[in-house]
Amino acid sequence: MKPIYLRHETWELFDHKSLLEVFIKWMKPIHYLELGVREGTMFTEVSKYCVRATAVDITPIRFELPNNAEYHFGTTDSFFEQLSYDVKFDFIFIDADHSYEQSLKDFVNAQKYLIEDGLIVLHDTYPINTEYLRPDLCNDSYKTALYIKNNMSDQFEVFTLPFPPGLTFIRKVRRSKQLLWL
Repeated sequence: MKPIYLRHETWELFDHKSLLEVFIKWMKPIHYLELGVREGTMFTEVSKYCVRATAVDITPIRFELPNNAEYHFGTTDSFFEQLSYDVKFDFIFIDADHSYEQSLKDFVNAQKYLIEDGLIVLHDTYPINTEYLRPDLCNDSYKTALYIKNNMSDQFEVFTLPFPPGLTFIRKVRRSKQLLWL
């Protein structure tokens, strides 16, 4: 991983793909979901640590799909509309539409399919300055992380890594116990 500097004017000063790969390699999710995959660089890399991987994007597939993966061409809304309620994901990465409205909608939809102790990670939640609030960069998706933290803290633990462009980790709160062995 490249070094991290908190007070730096570089856009991608944090290698989020490498960090998420470490998490996924360690967690070994049964079912991974990535909303917004672009060229599939991260998706193809992390899918090899999963039993099953699902990608969703509004552009036609531009990469070779791994054997354990499926690709849904279309919006995240259309993906969730057709998804069976018995499908569950261990790890969900949300990096599709970076607007507050759509990223919150993606989170609300995704959390219904998250296993207990599963993780949802939001991307672009710590823009370095107002210039990065442009729609083609972080936009205002940072508001989604703030909304969840301020309004849903009884349901979710929320932690944002303050390294631009930012990653927010979200985990369902366990009502009965914090530690699995208790």
